[in-house]
This record gives sequence, structure tokens and C-alpha cells, in this order.
Amino acid sequence: MWNSILTTYFGWNPSQILLNANERFSESDLLRIRSVVKRLKVNEPFQYILGETYFADMLLKTDARALIPRPETEELVALAKAQGLSYSNIIDFCTGSACIALALKKAYPTAVVSATDLSEGAIELAQENAQLNNLELQAIVQDIFAWQSTEQFDLIVSNPPYIPHKEAALMQENVLAHEPHMALFVADQTPLLFYEQLAQIAISNLQTKGLVVLEVHENLAQQTLALFDQAYFSRREIHRDLQGKERMILAQKA
Repeated sequence: MWNSILTTYFGWNPSQILLNANERFSESDLLRIRSVVKRLKVNEPFQYILGETYFADMLLKTDARALIPRPETEELVALAKAQGLSYSNIIDFCTGSACIALALKKAYPTAVVSATDLSEGAIELAQENAQLNNLELQAIVQDIFAWQSTEQFDLIVSNPPYIPHKEAALMQENVLAHEPHMALFVADQTPLLFYEQLAQIAISNLQTKGLVVLEVHENLAQQTLALFDQAYFSRREIHRDLQGKERMILAQKA
């Protein structure tokens, strides 16, 4: 972590610091170090301190406007790519930093990729990340529960909020204190609220043979998959992540 901070935040090479152990830090450098230490002491994630992180071989801006892209979510992108299909019209709901949408745009450069989120700040960050990576993205402020469109997609992806509020006590402080709760939590009584809406969107807006690929709560994968009725989806699967957890579902429109 400190190597990343020294290199990215200060532009220093840690090995050069060791080779020049007698060299004094400037007053401005010391002030910046104190600032970083202060932020670390209140459990601020170092990705927010750095202001960037890597996801699917892309450098993305990171700040409190959206969740920090997780390595586990890269597996969702890999699952969509592993199907051997050539997507032409993709939409990512609850996009946050747009990590999923941009990774798919990079993989399918001729595809039209849309990304929606209720948070204006998240959409601003998504647009900034698209510009940073020279990728074209249609980023839209949109409430998923007010979605109305006749547009047809061949891939729908999402990593929506799925953590019941009652599980907050089990989470790490650096997440609870700094990452946006609207992107994390759902009511205890309706933990599948977003997936119910995504299933309805998939029925209406997914092309025949199109796919919906979603990240899900590891303890609710079976219940989530059941929302994708066999009357509309000919293929329905649960996929485990590298830790063996049931973290993704895939359904194909009949």
C-alpha cells in the first residue's frame, strides 16, 4: 500500500528513497505525508487517497462518488466475455464508476454501451473514466425503477445494491465510513428489490438469445435466479467466483 502511495501520490520511487536515506524531505512533502496518514487513521480506503485504481487492465479514477471497483467484479466481466458472443448493444444499470461498462466497451469496441445510475456524482465519475480511457460511453442519470424504454439490448449487466442493512455490522469500517451507502444497501425486507426490476427489464428489453449477467449476494443467489422465470429465459445459471462463492447469475432470453 505505501509503495503505491509513495509512487502515485508523491511520484517517488521507494527504492530511490532507500538509496538516498540521508536526504531530507521538504516541508511540503512532510505536510502531504501527514495528510495521508491522517486519512489512513480514519480508515479511508487507500484507493480514495490515491484517487485511482486498476480494473480489467484499465486505470480508473476513484473517489467517494462511487464504490471502489473490486477484483471480484472483474469476474462478472470475464463471465460475459466467456460466452463467445459478439455484443452490439450493452447496458449497465447502477454503473457507479462505470468499471463494468468500460471494461465491456474496451472488449467490444464497436458495441454501443450505455451506463445508468441514480447518482449524478457517479455518472460524472463514469464520464470522467470514459474520457480517461478514451472510450465512448452513453452515461445517463436514471432511476432504475422509473426505467421506460423500447430499446433492445443483447447484454444487460449490473452490480446493484444487494446488502441488507442488518449486515452492516459485519462489514469493515473503511467501507461503512467512506463508500456510498446508496450503492451498497437495500432494505432488510426487500433484499431482491433491484433484481426484481432487472428481471422485468430483461423480459421487456432483452433481445431473443440476449444475456443478463449480474453480481449477486452470495447467500441469495438461488432466490435471485428464481426471479428469471423459465417461461422467458431458456438458460439460467449460477456461477461461483474464485473463492467458491455463488456471486454471479447468468440468464439467456428464450
